[in-house]
Formats: sequence, structure tokens, C-alpha cells
Amino acid sequence: MSVISIDQAALPYSMKLCFAGAACHLRTNSFQLATVLKGLSISTDDAVPGGFDMRVVVDEASDEAAGEPHFRGLHHVVIASFGGSNVFVFDILRRTLSASVSAAIARDDRFWREKLIPITLGVLGSAMGLVPVHCACLELQGDGLLIAGVSGAGKSTLSVALSRNGFNYVSDDWTYVSRFGDGIVAHGTSAPVKLLPDAVEHFNNLQGCSLQRSMNGELAYEVDIVETFGAQVERACEPRWLIFLERRQRAGAIFTPLSSAEARRYVSSSVERLPLQLHEAVAMREQTIESVALLPCWRFQYGGTPQFAANELREFVAYRRQEIYVYE
Repeated sequence: MSVISIDQAALPYSMKLCFAGAACHLRTNSFQLATVLKGLSISTDDAVPGGFDMRVVVDEASDEAAGEPHFRGLHHVVIASFGGSNVFVFDILRRTLSASVSAAIARDDRFWREKLIPITLGVLGSAMGLVPVHCACLELQGDGLLIAGVSGAGKSTLSVALSRNGFNYVSDDWTYVSRFGDGIVAHGTSAPVKLLPDAVEHFNNLQGCSLQRSMNGELAYEVDIVETFGAQVERACEPRWLIFLERRQRAGAIFTPLSSAEARRYVSSSVERLPLQLHEAVAMREQTIESVALLPCWRFQYGGTPQFAANELREFVAYRRQEIYVYE
């Protein structure tokens, strides 16, 4: 594998950033890249302990756009390339990202927001105390609702419907969970919401929006949920409940309690295997997964529109909030 050699003195731009709760110390030779990443960062006050270092050299003579992604890994090192001019080396053990990119990539806000930042959190997250969980997250009056389910179950569509029914939006596809004291915190990123083509049948706001080819090859609407739907966004919340979403043909809604063992299996299935050198990260991740699995958990089966499902979940959460705040 190739190794990127970076002269630290050649990286005059330095700043502290935060993505989905992960503190990032950026150094680069590109003012433009620093500006793009600063625009995607959230308050560093929300960062979990630890974090990672990012060192990026921008070749101003290259204007190569992002090519097809290719990944290779050996032990605690992962290399990702997006064409010959854009190479990223992740060292999970040392929590570092070293990269050499073109000027076109440096100014491509969408590339960093939709691809590189989520990839970085997925690769380095567990070493920083962040566990990527394949679920959406919504927040209502300080309480978080995690919505899990297989791809195509409708998590993103339901997330938009909930955001128009009084909930604040945190994330729609991947949520990053960290431990905080005796509890856990769910973090979102600035990634756009991704909606499958049939979502236009439920949301008139998508009229005029164009379908795009996402990184996994799917055609989807990838839109800013604030600009397109007027949603309110929260970057972090404390999860209170975990819902497993399932569609059914018959109209109506059914909530069925699920065991922590079932929740644990789902969360564990969505995380990447870690090398033996990262035994501390493995142990920390298992503690976080256990905390997620111990949340009150239900299977939510429904038939009908996303708006119908959102109303059912709104009533469900209102009742559960009474259990927490009234009956205690």
C-alpha cells in the first residue's frame, strides 16, 4: 500500500472542527478546503473526548473530480481512493486521516458532506467512542427516538414526515452514538436526507427536484431537509426509545415490544469488524451497543402513508413521555 508523506510545515491552515460529535483537528495547505469544512462543522462544545487529526494536501494543479470509490484495508489501516488524484489513508489505531486531493475535490462541498465525512466517521468512529448505527433519529422536546430498519423500510420518508409533525430532525440513515455519563447521546451530520423516487407521491416539495445517483448506486432525491421541507434540526439528543420499522400491506399500525437481545443483534450487525490491535475500542463499542440495546424497544408495523405512520408515532411518543415524566 502507498503511504502519503506530509510535510507539516507545508500546511499553514489549522483549525478545530467537529463532525457528529467527533472533534477534528484539521491542517491543510488550502484556504478553500478549510472554508468548506468549517461550513460543515458544528460547535466544538458538542465534541466527545478524543477525536481525530486530519491532514490534507491539495494539489492546486489538479482539477480531477471524484472517481469511483475503491477501498483497501490491512489491520488498522484503510485506504480509500476516488480517482488517481484523491487518496485518503485512515489509521484507526492513531485516529488520523492523511489525504492528497485535487483542487476540484477541495472546493466540492457535496463530496465532503455526503461522502468523505460519513466515511471518516464510519471508519474512525469506534476508535473515538462513536458507534455508527444504521438508523434515523428524531427529537421531541429533548427526547430522542431512534428508528431502525432494513434498507428500503422507509426510515428516511418517515423521518421527513415526522419532521413535519412536530419532531426535530437529527439524522435519517446513519446515527452516531456515544456514551455520556450513565447515558448515551445520538449525533447527526449535515448530510442531506436521501429519499427514494416514490417519495414524490407523498411530498409535493419534491416536485422540481432532480433524482441523483447516490454512492451505493441508487437513484434518489438527495435534498437539504431545511431548505426543502422547512424542518428544524438538532445535531444531538438523548435517545429514549428504539423503534424497528416494518411495512405491511394491511392498513393500520401495530406496536410490539422487542427484547434487548433482538436490539443488540441489529445494532451489532451494522458495525464493522475491528482489528485485534483495537481491543480497547472494541470494549468501548460493546458498552455503547449494550446501552442502545437496553433502550425500551418496539417493532412498529404499519400500512398506509408516511403521514399516517408519523401521526401514530407522535401519539406513541406522547404516551411514553407521560410514563417518564408523569408516572415517575
